[in-house]
This record gives sequence, structure tokens and C-alpha cells, in this order.
Amino acid sequence: MFTMGHIIWLAICLVSGVGAFWYLKKNKPALEKVLSVACVGCVLSELVKTFSVLQMVPSADGTTMHLYLEMHHLPLHLCSIQIAMIFYARFSKNKANRETVLAFMYPTCAIGAFLAIMMPSIFTASTSVADAFLRAHPYQYFLYHVMLVVLGLYIAVSGEVDMKPKHYRSTMAILSVLAFASIYFNSMFAAPTYVNGELVSVDMSTNFFFTQEAPLGIALTEKWHWFVYLGVIITLGVVLIGLFYLPFFIKAAKEKKEAASA
Repeated sequence: MFTMGHIIWLAICLVSGVGAFWYLKKNKPALEKVLSVACVGCVLSELVKTFSVLQMVPSADGTTMHLYLEMHHLPLHLCSIQIAMIFYARFSKNKANRETVLAFMYPTCAIGAFLAIMMPSIFTASTSVADAFLRAHPYQYFLYHVMLVVLGLYIAVSGEVDMKPKHYRSTMAILSVLAFASIYFNSMFAAPTYVNGELVSVDMSTNFFFTQEAPLGIALTEKWHWFVYLGVIITLGVVLIGLFYLPFFIKAAKEKKEAASA
């Protein structure tokens, strides 16, 4: 995090993100067209990511080789799940459900992808500038997340989604269900070791939705540490998403007041 390669990528993300959002604000294309472009971007992104991180790994006895995709690359992070959301929002004919999904995407795309850009899981302290630019994966990672930030913001400013306070509740509900499900997935994809039927260790666990461990390297060594951490991320989610919905809370309150005085 904040290595030279990361800082350069931050600058690229800022310029490309601001440029793309300015273009959308100026030209005001239909949200459907923007979602169509996003669908293409999602497919290309997932193809590039998958083919760039695939590995040929030998079997334990060394007699065979296996094509393998490490578990943490599965599309079960919040930003990866947005792929399904984008396709649903683009092609669904159910207006109410589509509106709920778009309202969910608005803050979660913008906040989630921004945090991913600021804290890239693909970089370590030893990642060199060459590694940051001579591999396909960083291009996919950063450009995909820039697309999500821009898309999330444009959903709000396009004027095509009737954002209401109820969407804050539905967004928090969907996010809570997905986050809770991630606890199951993180356990499913871990590598446990049992001795005489007793669990003695766990290795190589995934960290979908960051519910397994803190992204800043903060050690969680006791169960109560995890509960404190869970409380922190729940509070952050409630507050940050609430701030994104604040303009719509204010708008709804004004409309209610005007209707009462009419």
C-alpha cells in the first residue's frame, strides 16, 4: 500500500475517473447505455483477471500438473459481485427490483471500489514499479474499480433512479446478507488441519468482504477482537452509506414538509 507503483496507479485512477465522470456528466448518456458498456467492461475484466492469475501447479508427488485458480480470486468479493448486479440492472424488466439493485450499487460501487483502490490487495510492500506495470492483473484491478466508482456515482446523478430513504434500508439489508454469507465462504475455502478429529489449525483462508481479517494488517488473535472489528466495520458501513443517502433523506423530508403545508 502506497508504494511508488501504487501512488502512480492512484494518479492514473484519479485522472481517468475524473475524466470519465466529466464525460458522462457533460453528455448525459442513458443509464442503460452506460450499463451496457459496463457489462462489456465486466466481461473483459474477469477474463483478463482469470487468465492472468491462473497457475500450473504440480501434484504432491510431482507426477502431474494442474491448472489452478487460487480461492481468493473467486468472484465473491463485493466488487466482483457487482458484475452480477450490473448485468441484472441492465437486462431486468422488473422495474422495482431493478431500482433496488441500482440503489444498492450506487453507494457500494463507489465506496467499495474506492477503498479497493486505496488498499489494493494485489500489492505488497515489496511490489516494485515494474511488477505494478509489467503484468496484466494491476491494469485489470485498477481500471475495473475506477469503472465501478464512476458507475456508482453516475447512477445517482443520471436522474433515472428515484432514490428514496427506503433504499438505504434495502441496501443495508442486502449488504448484511452478503457479508454474513462471506463468513461461510471464508470457512469453506480455508484449509483446516485436524488431528484425531480435533481442529488444530487453519491455513490459507480467504477474506471475502474483509470479514476474516482487517485489511490494514491489524492482528485479530482473540474472538472478542473479531467482534470489536465487526462492530467497527458495521459502524463504518452504516455511516458511510448513510452519508451517501443523506441528500435523498433531505430531499424526502422537504417533499414531505411541502406536501403537509400544501
